[in-house]
Amino acid sequence: MAMLLDCTLRDGGYTNNWAFAKEQVVDNYLACLNAHINFCEVGFRRSKPDPEFGIWYNSTESIIQETLGDVANDSCKIAIMAQMGTFTIDDFIPKSESLVSMVRVLIAYHCKDKDDSKLDVELLHETSEMVTKLKNLGYIVTVNIGRIDKLSDDQIVQSCQALAPCAPEYLYIADTYGNLGIVKMQHILSTMKSVYTGKIGFHAHDNLLNASVKTIDAMYNGCDIVDTTIGGLGRGSGNAKTELVIAHFLMSGKTTYDIFPVLEYGEKWVNTYKQNHVLYFITGMHSMHVNYAIHLIEKYSLTLKQCYDVLLEVVQLGKHHFFDATVLRSLCDRQGAGLGKI
Repeated sequence: MAMLLDCTLRDGGYTNNWAFAKEQVVDNYLACLNAHINFCEVGFRRSKPDPEFGIWYNSTESIIQETLGDVANDSCKIAIMAQMGTFTIDDFIPKSESLVSMVRVLIAYHCKDKDDSKLDVELLHETSEMVTKLKNLGYIVTVNIGRIDKLSDDQIVQSCQALAPCAPEYLYIADTYGNLGIVKMQHILSTMKSVYTGKIGFHAHDNLLNASVKTIDAMYNGCDIVDTTIGGLGRGSGNAKTELVIAHFLMSGKTTYDIFPVLEYGEKWVNTYKQNHVLYFITGMHSMHVNYAIHLIEKYSLTLKQCYDVLLEVVQLGKHHFFDATVLRSLCDRQGAGLGKI
Protein backbone atom coordinates (compact mmCIF):
# COMPACT_ATOMS: atom_id res chain seq x y z
CA MET A 1 0.00 0.00 0.00
CA ALA A 2 1.31 3.44 -0.92
CA MET A 3 2.38 5.87 1.76
CA LEU A 4 0.42 9.10 2.31
CA LEU A 5 1.98 12.52 2.79
CA ASP A 6 -0.32 15.37 3.77
CA CYS A 7 0.99 18.76 2.64
CA THR A 8 -1.99 20.89 3.67
CA LEU A 9 0.26 23.38 5.45
CA ARG A 10 3.09 23.58 2.94
CA ASP A 11 1.02 23.70 -0.27
CA GLY A 12 -1.94 25.31 1.47
CA GLY A 13 0.45 28.04 2.58
CA TYR A 14 0.14 29.54 -0.89
CA THR A 15 -3.40 30.56 0.09
CA ASN A 16 -2.40 32.61 3.14
CA ASN A 17 1.32 33.29 2.69
CA TRP A 18 2.17 30.53 5.21
CA ALA A 19 0.74 32.59 8.08
CA PHE A 20 -0.81 29.67 9.95
CA ALA A 21 -1.51 30.08 13.66
CA LYS A 22 0.05 27.60 16.06
CA GLU A 23 -3.37 26.11 16.84
CA GLN A 24 -4.01 25.31 13.18
CA VAL A 25 -0.60 23.71 12.68
CA VAL A 26 -1.09 21.55 15.77
CA ASP A 27 -4.60 20.62 14.64
CA ASN A 28 -3.32 19.65 11.20
CA TYR A 29 -0.56 17.51 12.61
CA LEU A 30 -2.90 15.79 15.08
CA ALA A 31 -5.44 15.15 12.32
CA CYS A 32 -2.71 13.44 10.30
CA LEU A 33 -1.48 11.50 13.32
CA ASN A 34 -4.95 10.32 14.34
CA ALA A 35 -5.84 9.45 10.74
CA HIS A 36 -2.65 7.31 10.60
CA ILE A 37 -1.15 9.33 7.74
CA ASN A 38 2.54 8.60 7.32
CA PHE A 39 3.97 12.11 6.85
CA CYS A 40 2.84 15.66 7.63
CA GLU A 41 4.64 18.41 5.73
CA VAL A 42 4.61 21.67 7.65
CA GLY A 43 6.32 24.17 5.35
CA PHE A 44 9.47 25.20 3.51
CA ARG A 45 13.04 25.51 4.77
CA ARG A 46 15.05 28.43 3.39
CA SER A 47 18.27 30.20 4.25
CA LYS A 48 16.59 33.55 4.79
CA PRO A 49 13.15 34.53 6.10
CA ASP A 50 11.02 36.86 4.00
CA PRO A 51 9.05 39.54 5.88
CA GLU A 52 6.26 39.30 3.29
CA PHE A 53 5.49 35.72 4.31
CA GLY A 54 4.54 33.89 7.49
CA ILE A 55 6.82 31.75 9.61
CA TRP A 56 6.05 28.48 7.80
CA TYR A 57 7.61 29.88 4.63
CA ASN A 58 10.88 29.22 6.42
CA SER A 59 10.07 26.54 8.96
CA THR A 60 12.98 26.86 11.37
CA GLU A 61 13.94 24.21 13.88
CA SER A 62 12.94 26.48 16.74
CA ILE A 63 9.47 27.16 15.30
CA ILE A 64 8.83 23.47 14.66
CA GLN A 65 10.02 22.54 18.16
CA GLU A 66 7.99 25.30 19.81
CA THR A 67 4.82 24.36 17.90
CA LEU A 68 4.95 20.57 17.68
CA GLY A 69 7.40 19.53 20.37
CA ASP A 70 4.63 18.41 22.74
CA VAL A 71 2.67 16.39 20.17
CA ALA A 72 5.19 15.03 17.65
CA ASN A 73 5.10 11.27 17.33
CA ASP A 74 7.17 9.09 15.04
CA SER A 75 3.98 7.39 13.83
CA CYS A 76 3.41 10.50 11.71
CA LYS A 77 6.76 11.88 10.63
CA ILE A 78 7.30 15.60 10.08
CA ALA A 79 8.44 16.68 6.62
CA ILE A 80 9.60 19.98 5.12
CA MET A 81 10.38 21.05 1.56
CA ALA A 82 13.55 22.83 0.44
CA GLN A 83 13.87 24.24 -3.07
CA MET A 84 17.24 24.03 -4.75
CA GLY A 85 18.86 27.44 -4.85
CA THR A 86 17.10 28.71 -1.72
CA PHE A 87 18.99 26.82 1.01
CA THR A 88 22.33 25.29 1.94
CA ILE A 89 23.28 22.26 3.97
CA ASP A 90 24.12 24.65 6.82
CA ASP A 91 20.37 25.27 7.22
CA PHE A 92 20.02 21.74 8.61
CA ILE A 93 21.11 20.16 11.85
CA PRO A 94 21.60 16.41 12.31
CA LYS A 95 18.36 14.46 12.28
CA SER A 96 19.12 13.22 15.78
CA GLU A 97 18.64 16.80 17.03
CA SER A 98 15.57 17.64 14.91
CA LEU A 99 11.85 16.84 14.92
CA VAL A 100 12.00 16.75 11.12
CA SER A 101 12.32 13.29 9.59
CA MET A 102 11.92 13.95 5.87
CA VAL A 103 13.42 16.66 3.65
CA ARG A 104 11.85 17.01 0.22
CA VAL A 105 14.28 18.60 -2.22
CA LEU A 106 12.46 20.46 -4.97
CA ILE A 107 13.80 21.05 -8.45
CA ALA A 108 11.31 23.75 -9.40
CA TYR A 109 12.84 24.55 -12.80
CA HIS A 110 14.85 21.87 -14.56
CA CYS A 111 15.74 23.87 -17.67
CA LYS A 112 18.37 26.46 -18.51
CA ASP A 113 17.62 29.99 -19.76
CA LYS A 114 13.85 29.36 -19.56
CA ASP A 115 14.23 26.94 -22.44
CA ASP A 116 12.70 23.55 -21.68
CA SER A 117 14.71 21.94 -24.46
CA LYS A 118 17.86 22.59 -22.42
CA LEU A 119 18.02 20.26 -19.41
CA ASP A 120 20.04 21.74 -16.55
CA VAL A 121 22.33 18.76 -16.00
CA GLU A 122 24.52 20.74 -13.62
CA LEU A 123 21.51 21.39 -11.36
CA LEU A 124 20.71 17.68 -11.37
CA HIS A 125 24.22 16.88 -10.19
CA GLU A 126 24.06 19.62 -7.54
CA THR A 127 20.76 18.13 -6.35
CA SER A 128 22.32 14.68 -6.16
CA GLU A 129 25.15 16.04 -4.03
CA MET A 130 22.68 17.84 -1.72
CA VAL A 131 20.63 14.68 -1.29
CA THR A 132 23.75 12.80 -0.24
CA LYS A 133 24.63 15.48 2.30
CA LEU A 134 21.13 15.46 3.79
CA LYS A 135 21.11 11.67 3.96
CA ASN A 136 24.44 11.81 5.78
CA LEU A 137 22.73 13.98 8.40
CA GLY A 138 20.23 11.17 8.90
CA TYR A 139 17.18 12.46 7.01
CA ILE A 140 14.79 10.63 4.73
CA VAL A 141 15.24 12.56 1.48
CA THR A 142 13.08 12.83 -1.62
CA VAL A 143 13.64 14.64 -4.92
CA ASN A 144 10.59 16.34 -6.43
CA ILE A 145 10.94 17.12 -10.14
CA GLY A 146 8.66 20.07 -10.82
CA ARG A 147 7.01 20.80 -14.19
CA ILE A 148 7.70 17.21 -15.18
CA ASP A 149 5.23 17.38 -18.07
CA LYS A 150 7.67 19.78 -19.76
CA LEU A 151 10.36 17.08 -19.95
CA SER A 152 10.72 14.92 -23.03
CA ASP A 153 11.03 11.17 -22.58
CA ASP A 154 14.77 11.41 -23.17
CA GLN A 155 15.05 14.18 -20.55
CA ILE A 156 13.08 12.10 -18.06
CA VAL A 157 15.46 9.19 -18.62
CA GLN A 158 18.48 11.48 -18.31
CA SER A 159 17.12 13.00 -15.08
CA CYS A 160 16.48 9.59 -13.52
CA GLN A 161 19.94 8.41 -14.44
CA ALA A 162 21.55 11.57 -13.01
CA LEU A 163 19.66 11.27 -9.70
CA ALA A 164 19.81 7.51 -9.23
CA PRO A 165 23.32 7.43 -7.68
CA CYS A 166 22.22 9.52 -4.67
CA ALA A 167 19.38 7.04 -4.05
CA PRO A 168 16.63 9.33 -2.74
CA GLU A 169 13.96 7.54 -0.73
CA TYR A 170 11.41 8.70 -3.32
CA LEU A 171 11.76 10.35 -6.72
CA TYR A 172 8.64 12.43 -7.31
CA ILE A 173 6.56 13.22 -10.35
CA ALA A 174 5.33 16.75 -9.57
CA ASP A 175 2.32 17.81 -11.64
CA THR A 176 3.14 21.49 -11.12
CA TYR A 177 0.86 22.97 -13.77
CA GLY A 178 -1.93 20.43 -13.29
CA ASN A 179 -1.58 19.34 -16.92
CA LEU A 180 -1.34 15.61 -16.39
CA GLY A 181 -4.22 13.33 -17.17
CA ILE A 182 -4.24 9.67 -16.28
CA VAL A 183 -2.80 8.51 -19.64
CA LYS A 184 0.00 11.08 -19.65
CA MET A 185 0.84 10.41 -16.02
CA GLN A 186 0.98 6.67 -16.69
CA HIS A 187 3.33 7.29 -19.62
CA ILE A 188 5.71 9.37 -17.49
CA LEU A 189 5.61 6.76 -14.73
CA SER A 190 6.32 3.98 -17.24
CA THR A 191 9.21 5.96 -18.74
CA MET A 192 10.74 6.46 -15.29
CA LYS A 193 10.33 2.82 -14.35
CA SER A 194 12.09 1.73 -17.54
CA VAL A 195 15.38 3.11 -16.19
CA TYR A 196 14.82 3.80 -12.48
CA THR A 197 14.40 1.05 -9.91
CA GLY A 198 13.85 3.22 -6.83
CA LYS A 199 10.59 4.27 -5.22
CA ILE A 200 8.46 6.88 -7.00
CA GLY A 201 6.07 9.49 -5.61
CA PHE A 202 3.32 11.62 -7.14
CA HIS A 203 2.13 15.15 -6.37
CA ALA A 204 -1.00 16.23 -8.27
CA HIS A 205 -2.63 19.59 -8.89
CA ASP A 206 -6.33 19.99 -9.64
CA ASN A 207 -6.41 22.34 -12.63
CA LEU A 208 -8.28 19.69 -14.65
CA LEU A 209 -10.42 18.68 -11.64
CA ASN A 210 -8.80 15.25 -11.65
CA ALA A 211 -6.14 15.48 -8.95
CA SER A 212 -7.69 12.91 -6.63
CA VAL A 213 -8.52 10.53 -9.48
CA LYS A 214 -5.02 10.56 -10.97
CA THR A 215 -3.50 10.25 -7.51
CA ILE A 216 -5.50 7.09 -6.86
CA ASP A 217 -4.59 5.83 -10.33
CA ALA A 218 -0.92 6.54 -9.64
CA MET A 219 -1.07 4.26 -6.61
CA TYR A 220 -2.53 1.46 -8.70
CA ASN A 221 0.20 1.93 -11.29
CA GLY A 222 3.12 1.62 -8.92
CA CYS A 223 3.69 4.91 -7.10
CA ASP A 224 4.96 4.28 -3.60
CA ILE A 225 3.90 7.55 -1.97
CA VAL A 226 1.35 10.23 -2.91
CA ASP A 227 0.70 13.77 -1.70
CA THR A 228 -2.69 15.09 -0.62
CA THR A 229 -4.15 18.08 1.20
CA ILE A 230 -7.22 18.29 3.38
CA GLY A 231 -10.07 19.79 1.40
CA GLY A 232 -7.68 20.00 -1.54
CA LEU A 233 -6.25 23.20 -0.04
CA GLY A 234 -3.34 24.43 -2.12
CA ARG A 235 -1.97 26.78 -4.70
CA GLY A 236 -4.42 27.86 -7.39
CA SER A 237 -6.85 25.04 -8.10
CA GLY A 238 -5.52 23.02 -5.19
CA ASN A 239 -4.46 19.41 -4.81
CA ALA A 240 -5.69 15.86 -4.42
CA LYS A 241 -7.97 15.66 -1.40
CA THR A 242 -6.68 13.71 1.59
CA GLU A 243 -10.18 12.66 2.56
CA LEU A 244 -11.02 11.29 -0.90
CA VAL A 245 -7.82 9.25 -1.13
CA ILE A 246 -8.42 7.82 2.36
CA ALA A 247 -12.02 7.08 1.38
CA HIS A 248 -10.71 5.09 -1.57
CA PHE A 249 -8.37 3.14 0.70
CA LEU A 250 -11.26 2.31 3.03
CA MET A 251 -13.51 1.27 0.16
CA SER A 252 -10.73 -1.04 -1.04
CA GLY A 253 -10.67 -2.79 2.33
CA LYS A 254 -7.50 -1.09 3.55
CA THR A 255 -8.53 -0.08 7.07
CA THR A 256 -5.19 1.36 8.17
CA TYR A 257 -6.53 4.91 7.93
CA ASP A 258 -9.21 6.75 9.92
CA ILE A 259 -11.08 9.33 7.86
CA PHE A 260 -12.91 11.31 10.53
CA PRO A 261 -9.93 13.25 12.00
CA VAL A 262 -9.31 14.62 8.51
CA LEU A 263 -12.98 15.54 8.03
CA GLU A 264 -13.02 17.24 11.43
CA TYR A 265 -9.96 19.34 10.57
CA GLY A 266 -11.50 20.32 7.24
CA GLU A 267 -14.75 21.32 8.92
CA LYS A 268 -12.93 23.59 11.36
CA TRP A 269 -10.26 25.12 9.15
CA VAL A 270 -11.16 24.71 5.47
CA ASN A 271 -14.89 24.63 4.72
CA THR A 272 -18.08 23.49 6.46
CA TYR A 273 -19.86 20.35 5.27
CA LYS A 274 -22.81 22.48 4.14
CA GLN A 275 -20.55 24.11 1.56
CA ASN A 276 -18.46 21.20 0.32
CA HIS A 277 -18.71 17.63 -0.94
CA VAL A 278 -18.07 15.72 2.28
CA LEU A 279 -21.51 14.24 2.97
CA TYR A 280 -21.93 13.31 -0.68
CA PHE A 281 -18.73 11.29 -0.83
CA ILE A 282 -19.64 9.56 2.45
CA THR A 283 -22.90 8.43 0.85
CA GLY A 284 -20.90 7.38 -2.20
CA MET A 285 -18.51 5.33 -0.07
CA HIS A 286 -21.44 3.32 1.27
CA SER A 287 -23.54 3.19 -1.93
CA MET A 288 -26.17 5.20 -0.08
CA HIS A 289 -29.14 7.10 -1.51
CA VAL A 290 -27.99 10.69 -2.03
CA ASN A 291 -31.14 12.15 -0.44
CA TYR A 292 -29.69 11.35 2.97
CA ALA A 293 -26.90 13.87 2.32
CA ILE A 294 -29.21 16.38 0.66
CA HIS A 295 -31.66 16.38 3.58
CA LEU A 296 -28.89 16.65 6.19
CA ILE A 297 -27.47 19.66 4.38
CA GLU A 298 -30.73 21.42 3.54
CA LYS A 299 -33.11 20.50 6.35
CA TYR A 300 -31.05 19.93 9.49
CA SER A 301 -28.45 21.86 11.47
CA LEU A 302 -26.42 19.07 13.03
CA THR A 303 -22.68 19.10 13.55
CA LEU A 304 -20.45 17.23 11.14
CA LYS A 305 -19.88 14.52 13.75
CA GLN A 306 -23.62 14.11 14.24
CA CYS A 307 -24.17 13.88 10.47
CA TYR A 308 -21.36 11.35 10.17
CA ASP A 309 -22.82 9.20 12.95
CA VAL A 310 -26.31 9.41 11.43
CA LEU A 311 -25.09 8.25 8.03
CA LEU A 312 -23.15 5.35 9.51
CA GLU A 313 -26.17 4.31 11.56
CA VAL A 314 -28.36 4.37 8.46
CA VAL A 315 -25.88 1.93 6.90
CA GLN A 316 -25.85 -0.27 10.01
CA LEU A 317 -29.65 -0.40 9.94
CA GLY A 318 -29.56 -1.49 6.32
CA LYS A 319 -31.68 1.49 5.29
CA HIS A 320 -29.12 3.09 2.94
CA HIS A 321 -30.18 1.53 -0.37
CA PHE A 322 -33.45 3.46 -0.50
CA PHE A 323 -34.25 6.82 1.08
CA ASP A 324 -36.37 6.69 4.22
CA ALA A 325 -37.21 10.14 5.56
CA THR A 326 -38.79 8.73 8.71
CA VAL A 327 -35.65 6.85 9.67
CA LEU A 328 -33.53 9.92 9.00
CA ARG A 329 -35.82 12.16 11.06
CA SER A 330 -35.72 9.74 13.98
CA LEU A 331 -31.92 9.52 13.94
CA CYS A 332 -31.48 13.28 13.55
CA ASP A 333 -33.92 14.06 16.36
CA ARG A 334 -31.97 11.73 18.61
CA GLN A 335 -28.64 13.39 17.66
CA GLY A 336 -29.99 16.90 18.01
CA ALA A 337 -32.19 16.31 21.06
CA GLY A 338 -35.19 17.21 18.91
CA LEU A 339 -33.82 20.70 18.21
CA GLY A 340 -31.80 20.13 15.06
CA LYS A 341 -34.40 20.34 12.34
CA ILE A 342 -34.62 23.62 10.43
